[in-house]
Amino acid sequence: MDHLAAGIDTTGDGLCFLMYALSLPIHLPIQARLHRELVSNHSTPFDQLPYLDAVVKEGLRCFPPIPMSFPRYVPTGGRSIDGVWIPEGTIVSCQPYTVHKDETVFPRALEFVPERWLETKG
Repeated sequence: MDHLAAGIDTTGDGLCFLMYALSLPIHLPIQARLHRELVSNHSTPFDQLPYLDAVVKEGLRCFPPIPMSFPRYVPTGGRSIDGVWIPEGTIVSCQPYTVHKDETVFPRALEFVPERWLETKG
């Protein structure tokens, strides 16, 4: 039952936040560009539309449906993370939400900018 709820809620929440972002007046140019791509490629499968893909990725970056940490074990031999030695077997984690709002990872991190996903370098 948990898997069923997780699949329904995460998808619904993600789409709800994406529709909200697209509906804001400041994002009308994004909405218009997405509309142009959709109507001019009516026979193209959705997974082959680059701007639609970029809009969805940006929605997931800005509004991750599961903002909790993703724990991982430090591999055999240990690792240095940001100058701090972490022994093997230690559980470390990072929240996607925190990384997605980091200006050193995503320039203009607090803005909804789907075009960032169309860049070849990034």
